[in-house]
Amino acid sequence: MSRSGAGMRTLATILALMGTASLHAAQDDPLKAARDLYGSAAYVEALTELARVESNASTPTTTRDADAYRTFCLFALGRDAEARAVAETLVRKDPMFSIDQFPDASPRIVAMFASVRRSVLPQVIKDEYRDARTHAVEHAPDAQSRLRNVRLLLDTAEHIGAWDQTLADVRLIVDGFLELEHASQPHEAPVETAAAATAAPEPAPAVAPVPSSTNAGVVAPIAVFQPQPNIPSGLLSLVRQLHRNSTIDVAINEHGTVDGVTVKQPVTPAYDKLIVATARTWRYKPALRDGVPIKFVSTVVINVSSE
Repeated sequence: MSRSGAGMRTLATILALMGTASLHAAQDDPLKAARDLYGSAAYVEALTELARVESNASTPTTTRDADAYRTFCLFALGRDAEARAVAETLVRKDPMFSIDQFPDASPRIVAMFASVRRSVLPQVIKDEYRDARTHAVEHAPDAQSRLRNVRLLLDTAEHIGAWDQTLADVRLIVDGFLELEHASQPHEAPVETAAAATAAPEPAPAVAPVPSSTNAGVVAPIAVFQPQPNIPSGLLSLVRQLHRNSTIDVAINEHGTVDGVTVKQPVTPAYDKLIVATARTWRYKPALRDGVPIKFVSTVVINVSSE
């Protein structure tokens, strides 16, 4: 056998091994070709390659990453509306998806994704909340995990500035569901909760002052402005299942304004927070001793079970 023949066979073997290695590399990293095209500013060709990758995608992660690079290419081509539409799809599929994991993401792309996320996340949260609430009412095994996921999304929305009062109300109700799970037995949570959470506004809790014991010659304060707590109907319905009234001590100063509020009988943290915030706005004719205004602590019972 000639040396030249052996050399040709060796070269053929090396080329075959290189081809096999390239095939395995492509299988391990199906986006490599598309990334290389994007990196060389061949955006149209990269979009064609990404379409091929997505049609043969074997995992959700491959599809997600291909969509991310499709957004990059569209954005680079000035097709901003299309880029935002793909970005919205990515956020809706995975609200916790972060574009920061892609080294190819330019600051402008990162800013665009952040804008899309702030725009889309509130509605995603409301949709997830409705599903979680239904599962909670039906006592589905995954109810708690769904509620915790909504709570995580709410924290994310607040962190990125995608926050409004409707999300604050959702958080109160989600917290109420989570707290109720620990505070009551399963049979104490009637199916009617679902209707209560979406029905017309329910009557607010009744506020009943219980004057503290006083010394002779002391006239208790008189409420002149004591609005009822504004509790979201969904949270109020949940709280009523606990059959427990809220009791607070209200410290009233010589001017009739509230210096402080202490929760003596809690109901749930979310509910108690609203009660305290409302009580701080109350105004009174101050207590009097021998005709002189004095500080006074008044105990107030808020009847959660009122209909």
